Amino acid sequence: MLLEDIQLQPLQKIELLDPWSRKVSGTASRSLLAGAMILHFDHTALVCTSPLRFMRCQSGTTIAKPDGIGMASLGYRITLTKPEECPQWHPAGLCKEVIRPTQWLAGTIQDRSAVHVLLHAGLDQQREGAWALKLRFVGGSYCLTWRPDLDGCIEFAPARQQHTIDSITVSSPTEAFGWLHPAYQHPFVVDESCWHSAKISDWPWPLRKALQSHHEPERFYRETLSRALGARYRQTPSLRQRLLALRYPVQINDVPDGLIQEVAAALRKDSLAGLAR
Repeated sequence: MLLEDIQLQPLQKIELLDPWSRKVSGTASRSLLAGAMILHFDHTALVCTSPLRFMRCQSGTTIAKPDGIGMASLGYRITLTKPEECPQWHPAGLCKEVIRPTQWLAGTIQDRSAVHVLLHAGLDQQREGAWALKLRFVGGSYCLTWRPDLDGCIEFAPARQQHTIDSITVSSPTEAFGWLHPAYQHPFVVDESCWHSAKISDWPWPLRKALQSHHEPERFYRETLSRALGARYRQTPSLRQRLLALRYPVQINDVPDGLIQEVAAALRKDSLAGLAR
């Protein structure tokens, strides 16, 4: 891969595939976060994909270190392609957001109507020994970093200005980490019945009726939701690996305290049992 191929080319647009919350993306001096990202230059497009979000990319791209001694893994996968070939990187049904350079990169540039030319592309060592792709434009440097702690996103941010969190709170399925919410729409099967989601209104009628008349409704709700969420993650490998990658305390509306951790622990136990066979 020759990163020199994109140098001295103006950046035309940035495509975010499976983007993070809108509150984060598209704002000057703040991070862009997405499961995949495509930077469109004049004659070349730089495609970045997360191994946690896209299972076809199980390992990050490895590049020689700047000192020439050893190799560095970016954690995510990068591919150089022609702009006209980019539609093949857009999986059907995946949310997409387009960011114009003047919306975002202009945070450190006086002329907000300017086209931002890429002066240099190289490697930059981040915290915890991780490596990132560092892009130096007219007016400032920006890093493309893999963030396994932020739901496996790829982050495009001003150098040394990464987005940080210390806990995860999920109020609805449309937010960041919304796939943890019971109402997240992703079909799964429990006892030969197909559920569209794990929210109560999507439970089979006998279970909803049993919940209404049960002498310990909270316990019944917790046990049923545990079975439903366990089935969702066991039957959806992409969501299972995202669940097992969680690194922060989690609080989810309509999910009893500690339940998502119990589901994750059961999945880890299943994985270890499978490896032991």
